[in-house]
Amino acid sequence: MAARVAVLLLLVAILPAETSPFFVGVLRRDGIVIPIAAFDGKNWKISWPEEVERDKVPASLEAVPHDWWGKSGPLQQLVAWANGVSRGAIHLHLGRAVRLHIMCDERVGLQSDYRSPDPPPPQTVQPYPKDGLAVSGDQAVEPIQILGPDSAEWTAAAREMTADFDEAEERAARSFTAWRHPFSKVERRRYIPRIEAMYGAPMDEAGWNAYYIEAVRLYPPGPDDRGCGLVTSESGWMKVGPGGKRSFDLRGRVTYCDRQGVGYMLPLGVITANERRYWAYQISGFGRESYVIVRPRPKEIVPEVLSSGGACGLR
Repeated sequence: MAARVAVLLLLVAILPAETSPFFVGVLRRDGIVIPIAAFDGKNWKISWPEEVERDKVPASLEAVPHDWWGKSGPLQQLVAWANGVSRGAIHLHLGRAVRLHIMCDERVGLQSDYRSPDPPPPQTVQPYPKDGLAVSGDQAVEPIQILGPDSAEWTAAAREMTADFDEAEERAARSFTAWRHPFSKVERRRYIPRIEAMYGAPMDEAGWNAYYIEAVRLYPPGPDDRGCGLVTSESGWMKVGPGGKRSFDLRGRVTYCDRQGVGYMLPLGVITANERRYWAYQISGFGRESYVIVRPRPKEIVPEVLSSGGACGLR
């Protein structure tokens, strides 16, 4: 009997404690929370509807349907996190549901008594500024590091990513049906890719780190380009293992200098649930906004949540 008890105690010590269900939203600078996902203790789910008919918007917090909250159940308050830094907002109390106009769509968010340290702009500003995440209970959020050109990883990525950048650019150029890139492969390589943004955080696995990169290759305007030359914009992941070996997974898009259709990351934080580390971030660009939760791993980036914040035109 004692031996069985000892084995059970050992198993309890080895097995990770299951994370309690919690609810996650994006916190706008005007204090409105846009719900994006709920964690039920094992998996992520989009429980809050993206589109709600005008006459079905809940008239009060108490009128919000139970299943919109996910397994955590109805909530009255959330904690605000600004990229891994708690703002002590345990007193962030939720109010009634409100209808928002985002891009060309409408979404339902929740009012709160949050007051940003920065003045909120008019609601017509798109994409509207976000101050971080709003999370239920005692679920913590860690920061996603914002790296600069003076960091070792930025320097290493700029040095080693060119071949992968070239391959992603070629795939992007071939995606057009009736257009050919005016610069040949050899000519393109004369223009060095330039990193514009880089974010990083450790993975689950010891010694592994994930980095999200946004980079461009700029071309001079042609005679018919009216001063607006081609731009290849690429974004994606660099994974670095214990031995320092780097691998890249980049996706590209060829546009003119307006960069229409290109999305940019706003890092919101890392959430650890059941000893798994998840990145939460916003991707926004001209006429679209979405909220994403992924789990970076050494061999793949595992998608968990993709929630549309609103869009215009093509999705």
